[in-house]
Amino acid sequence: MPDLSHRIRELGLSVEHWAKEHRWLIRYSHSKRVRDQWMSRQKAKADKSKLSAQPAGCATKRCLLDLQRIANDGEQGRRFHALVTLLQHGGYELSLVPRLQFLQTGHRQYKASALTNIQPFCDSDLHADQAPFDLCLSDRCDRHPRARRTMRVITSTRRPLSDSDYALPYSFFPLVWDHHCDGSFDGYRQSPRTWRLFFAGQCTQEGYRGISKYPRLQILDRHSVIRCAKQHYADLLLEITSDECLADARAIRHASFVMIDNANYRTDPADWFGLLSQSDFFLAAPGGDYPLSHNAIEAIAVGTIPVLEYESLFTPALRDGENCVTYRGAAGLRGAFDRIAAMSPQQISTLRRGVIDYYQDHLSPAAFAQQLESQRHHRLHLYSYLTPATVKSAA
Repeated sequence: MPDLSHRIRELGLSVEHWAKEHRWLIRYSHSKRVRDQWMSRQKAKADKSKLSAQPAGCATKRCLLDLQRIANDGEQGRRFHALVTLLQHGGYELSLVPRLQFLQTGHRQYKASALTNIQPFCDSDLHADQAPFDLCLSDRCDRHPRARRTMRVITSTRRPLSDSDYALPYSFFPLVWDHHCDGSFDGYRQSPRTWRLFFAGQCTQEGYRGISKYPRLQILDRHSVIRCAKQHYADLLLEITSDECLADARAIRHASFVMIDNANYRTDPADWFGLLSQSDFFLAAPGGDYPLSHNAIEAIAVGTIPVLEYESLFTPALRDGENCVTYRGAAGLRGAFDRIAAMSPQQISTLRRGVIDYYQDHLSPAAFAQQLESQRHHRLHLYSYLTPATVKSAA
């Protein structure tokens, strides 16, 4: 019966995905309007830049995106936003073939934000003396005539990654990228750490009790993780509920657990990295749909050590005691709290160095661009953290 129910669920998802991909056929006018408005805005933006003699920017390479399937969007457009941002910060100037099927969702928040950084490309716009693109990322073909090199984009989560696949890194929340804070990472990494363990985010029972779209990895859900932490630290818990409380908390050393429940209080998103860099450790509780959470990536970027149960979902996997602290179940989580409380400054410093190295080597835009240009990679996988290979490595 479990096998049958699994197959029925898979069939239902396949039908749902097919319907979403082809919805543009019955919403043709809407999809065309979205595409044409984006093209008009970007053309006007390019013309204005030429007239004002503004510098073209620091891009040294050109990448063409030839995408058709909206499966490339990801969660509300987050995957596409991550792809575009990593490419742009990795030194690429971006163009997109304006295909109606892909652009039918171009008006949605995160995808629309990413599209503001891309110019439309049509063959009719190509000048005879214009050099080919350095790279094309395509979900349609293995070789694009307008690019020196083409890399296939895949979204299937049913097959393990092959040796020639490169996994798109899980990345920051789109609004965090849009605040352009990544240029200050060195400063954040060297900040004095006055808190031992920190968490901020939503943790309601309704939204975070169970992981709806990845049940294969059995881990504590976010609501249970935060409840366990609050019980463990009890009277030592410092919960921030206002701007005044936050200002007071940042001025003192707190060797226990500091948390912000976003249901009660939200900080300025532009200050997010500053908050993360206040603490030695970040309790990287899993997300609601998928275990992997963008908060873990943001913590790693500033050298804050993640405490987590889904280290196997990273590519390559994080390693306990080298660039993270891991646990298994509620008892393991309580043990992790005891471990970090007993760590010496030297042990924490060594762990932090490993966290920063991991970001630089595997999650940064520079590392992403370098891996894209590696001749051993022929396909870019957007959802490596959902593939069967992930399950095998977690076993």
